[in-house]
Amino acid sequence: MSLIDELQRRKVFKVGGAYVVVAWLVIQVASIVFPAFDAPPWVLRVFILISLLGFPIAVVTAWMFDAGPDGVHRDGSRTGGKGVYAAATVLAMLALGWYFYGQPTFRRGDVETPNASDPRSIAVLPFENMSGDPKQEYFSDGMTEELLDVLAKVPQLKVVARTSVFVFKGKGGDVREIGRKLGVANIVEGSVRRDGEQVRITAQLVRVSDGFHVWSQTYDRKLEGLFALQDEIAQNIGQALQESLGVVTPIAARTPIDPAAYDEYLKGRALLRQRRDMPGAIAHFKAAVARAPQFAEGWSSLSLAEDTIYWYVPMDKAQAVDWLAQAAEAAERAKALAPDAAPTQHLLGNAARERFDYVSAEQHYLRSIAADPSYPDVREDYSELLYQVGRMQDSAAATRQVVQLDPYYIVGWMRQFDAASALDNRKEAEHALERLRELDPNNIYAIYGAVDYALAHGREAEARAAALEIEAHHAVQAAFVRALLPWVFGDPAADERAASAALKSIPTMKAGTYLVARGDTSGFLEFIDRAGPLDQTYFFAKMFASSAAARAMLADPQVKSRLIDFGFVAYWRAKGWPAGCRALGDTDFECGPDATKAVALRHEPAPARP
Repeated sequence: MSLIDELQRRKVFKVGGAYVVVAWLVIQVASIVFPAFDAPPWVLRVFILISLLGFPIAVVTAWMFDAGPDGVHRDGSRTGGKGVYAAATVLAMLALGWYFYGQPTFRRGDVETPNASDPRSIAVLPFENMSGDPKQEYFSDGMTEELLDVLAKVPQLKVVARTSVFVFKGKGGDVREIGRKLGVANIVEGSVRRDGEQVRITAQLVRVSDGFHVWSQTYDRKLEGLFALQDEIAQNIGQALQESLGVVTPIAARTPIDPAAYDEYLKGRALLRQRRDMPGAIAHFKAAVARAPQFAEGWSSLSLAEDTIYWYVPMDKAQAVDWLAQAAEAAERAKALAPDAAPTQHLLGNAARERFDYVSAEQHYLRSIAADPSYPDVREDYSELLYQVGRMQDSAAATRQVVQLDPYYIVGWMRQFDAASALDNRKEAEHALERLRELDPNNIYAIYGAVDYALAHGREAEARAAALEIEAHHAVQAAFVRALLPWVFGDPAADERAASAALKSIPTMKAGTYLVARGDTSGFLEFIDRAGPLDQTYFFAKMFASSAAARAMLADPQVKSRLIDFGFVAYWRAKGWPAGCRALGDTDFECGPDATKAVALRHEPAPARP
């Protein structure tokens, strides 16, 4: 008799199949029941392990024993017991090996890596929308963002910013793996169920190192009590952390607002976070503050949306100026209600920067960072300000803090590339481009960054090689690069008409890059004057690069005049002069090749790493 026939005769297949089906069903039930009773994750893992180890025991029992009408007894004809037990031992060892090393979420490295994280670091994962209506996503996302902002105000906590945590929205996965990617020791996760004016929120605090549920709670509230509920959840999380880490969470109570106004605010925040339908976001924020004029967060969010709409909606200079005026007005309304809040100081800084008052802008940004070190938007704008005024080393240091705080924040990596490119720091520039390509292959920096880097330093061969890479991967987007490179480097065969057409079709601010690389002072000045204040704040940074053409432009009297008009000279006299510029007495200055004496910048130290 063959082995297969013998296994069938001894009912090994039948017993093994039945065991697998029953064990699978029991494990599914356990995976639902155990968390419902707040059982630690290791309980379920041990249960699964025991179930796995039971399989070879069941198979061996089927081989060695026979069940009949007269009971269970050993069949003397069933020989080979030692060999069968040896096989069972091998199966058990394989099960143990699979459990501890084969599962991606249980691998030793994935569990141990987060232990290196700051024990007081925390991330709030997007709460799951349990309402059964996809249109309610904005509400559950808004709860996530609000809770994150409340926790970020606790000085002792390092809170991962919103952009990075929302990368994991709807993707599931083991908290230890997510924690390792975010570099945190603790994770908050939960769900939101909204039914009319009633809301149920479940939240839990999970320790990344072992997946242990440190704390969990379910809340039922009415919409008008949401602020108090968010504060209560944050307070409970803080108390749970305090028991193990000594973290003290002084959560200040907030004044409740009209639920309808808060609903409009959350809808606006969802659109603003996604940078989608910016006019729609502005409309929601205006509706929110119309219903609740004393809602400071509504005014600051309105100001931020009006300040950033320029980059997402085509408009002319007059329209841009009008939007910036509205943004400044909204920032002043926020100032009247919450003058020391981080978003308020941030947006007052933006308004000052757009007036070319860089000294005041810097002061506001530093106050915002001091108020909330985990607020990423102001850190990004602060690093951008440092870049614009020529403090490239400080800008590079500030961008490193931005991407540490918010490692999935695309704009942060763009700022790091800008500073590294200006400093000709190839290693850091290439790293920033690599991250941008991972996060968004179609990002404008990801596509054109290598060409821009070469142009900034007048490296023709490198620029042409980078252009070939664009041709290979983005043929359509390479059209204007193909037309402009020969023109930039003075190729006699360059098609002037094609270059002129390309400059008109080029993405925002790219025209300035090519005009500076060519050394076309009149063309660059015409472009920058037409562009408006947002682009004019980049005026000096565009010519800071080390190419001979850019340095020569700085010596032009018309450029010198714009440096005064756009506020750079006033800032330098207060803070110190950048490389390539110097004071000539109390009333004059020079920039360009002849300004050989670099004067060290005098400035406040960069804020501490978050």
